[in-house]
Amino acid sequence: MLVRDVRKIFLTGLLVLIPIVGTITLIIWLFNMIDSIFRVPIENILGFRIIGIGVVLTVLIVFWTGVIATNYLGKKIIYLVDKTICKIPMVSIIYSSIKQVIDTIFMKKKDDFKSAVVVQYPSKGIYTIGFVTADAPNEICQITGEKMKSIFIPTTPNPTSGMFVMVAEKDIMILNISVETAVKLVISGGLLHIENKNEPKKEG
Repeated sequence: MLVRDVRKIFLTGLLVLIPIVGTITLIIWLFNMIDSIFRVPIENILGFRIIGIGVVLTVLIVFWTGVIATNYLGKKIIYLVDKTICKIPMVSIIYSSIKQVIDTIFMKKKDDFKSAVVVQYPSKGIYTIGFVTADAPNEICQITGEKMKSIFIPTTPNPTSGMFVMVAEKDIMILNISVETAVKLVISGGLLHIENKNEPKKEG
């Protein structure tokens, strides 16, 4: 009983710390990036060292970005920047992919992810969570002779990166949980407890 209690307490601690540490790590990375870009030029202009300038600049940049993004003119500017980036070869592919995944996961645009599923990947006998994004292209279905689905398989703990695979409908099992819950499960590395009264069902 003592071992079980210690295990429960340890897992509870992990569940509390993972989102906190993850958020802090992301914020520190952002602080360091902005600090490395702006600190030296500003200190050279002023002629003396300023402690914590990265933190101040990051807060100001994030705040003013939010201010700009929430007014009409700002939205137009962001729209133009977005369109400009999307016209740059290669960069547009990376930018649009990351943006769409982030919008889907964090802005709750669930229409992009049709459903949470389980597929055998990267090899038979190994099961992983994925998200149905669309029907596979007709050419792929004709080549394989199967009705296929396009699946996005996210990574842990960062679900904004992952793999794109196409899987036959008969090999896809739909989970009876929401996309949001499945994303949380991926981020937690399987630590999130999910209660599911129904068995997974086959796609199609």
